[in-house]
Amino acid sequence: MRFDLDLDAMLAKCERLQWSVTQVDWDAPGRDAVRPEQAHALAGFMADLYWIESIAAVVFRAMAGRTREATLRSIFESFAIDEQRHADAELLLMRRWGISARNEVPAPNPNVRNLMRALERAADKVHPAVYSAIIPFTELVLDGALVKHLEVTVKDPVCAHVFRRINADEARHLAVDFYMLERFGGEDPRRTRRAAARALMHPVILYGLLLGYLPMLTRARPNLLRIGLGEDKVFACIRRYIALGDESPQAARHPAYASFRELSRRTVAGRSEPGEWLMRISDVFDSLNLRLAS
Repeated sequence: MRFDLDLDAMLAKCERLQWSVTQVDWDAPGRDAVRPEQAHALAGFMADLYWIESIAAVVFRAMAGRTREATLRSIFESFAIDEQRHADAELLLMRRWGISARNEVPAPNPNVRNLMRALERAADKVHPAVYSAIIPFTELVLDGALVKHLEVTVKDPVCAHVFRRINADEARHLAVDFYMLERFGGEDPRRTRRAAARALMHPVILYGLLLGYLPMLTRARPNLLRIGLGEDKVFACIRRYIALGDESPQAARHPAYASFRELSRRTVAGRSEPGEWLMRISDVFDSLNLRLAS
């Protein structure tokens, strides 16, 4: 399998399909379809979703800054705009349903906070080859399970309208995600390994990975269960990530993908002990108020 892509056509599509949260009628009928008990169940999930989108915006801006090709750089810049728009739209849905006050932003959990701190300081220190292995995992689960679950279970028509638009954006992202995974996988693996090693040798990046991203995935689990999203649907998307990567010989050779594939397999097999331990360790750090040195 090959993830061929016309970058000029993709950029034109990105530019043509931009939309704004101001185009949505946030006062339209239908908010009462989300009863208080459902809003309460959705609160943690929507907060996680808001921060995942915000993190993605930071990552795509960093990728744009490390990309020399003008067309590809513009695509990543458009993706950063998309992700920030998704976060803004999800925040407005939370306010529509009474989950968040008008001027309130949901507080990030400790792992999100750790990851955001690390990215704000060192996102541009990570080579795009490393991001290319992680982004498709996150976006495939987001698009294939989380967003689709909201479309089915939340009867507010404004929610359905918003997430149809978000889905369309994510479809573009996924096409580029797997194109980049294959492209970097086709490079000299020693170069990609060096890029990953440099990232992991940076203490801020290591902090963000071990006390941010990895335990963040574990911490999200109770919020998924609370809204009725079974692990089987999430695991199906993780298996899809592995299957798509392995179908491309070049992508399968990507060293960072190979590492993340092993982590994904352990997750599907129910071997979540590392994530649990990292979450507990991050909670200890948080309780002791141990932060990145300024």
